[in-house]
Amino acid sequence: MCYNARCPFIAQKQIVSHDPNLRNTARLVNTVGQAGCATGIVAILIIALSFGLGWVLDDLLGNERRFLTIGFLLLSFPVTLFAMVRISLFIVGRANQEAERTEQEKYEKKDDTIT
Repeated sequence: MCYNARCPFIAQKQIVSHDPNLRNTARLVNTVGQAGCATGIVAILIIALSFGLGWVLDDLLGNERRFLTIGFLLLSFPVTLFAMVRISLFIVGRANQEAERTEQEKYEKKDDTIT
């Protein structure tokens, strides 16, 4: 919702929900987005590096049929899958720690209001 719908340069209102389920869902969506971006970039880097390394080694050794390039590309897929799983587990673990910290702060605030 804008203050003025016709002018996109005017600051927009921030709609903040106090619903904990909606906030947790937004947090999970953010985590999935981070994991997707990170794993995609890492996958492209690993495959590009393996292709480049195979190509350079084939040129240095004089292989015209590019056996090393194909070999490095085939070996890059399991390495890429391993990296994707490790990155995803790291990001999910970090998100769980933040969620636990948020829950602990919520309970501490609830305890402070009771006393």
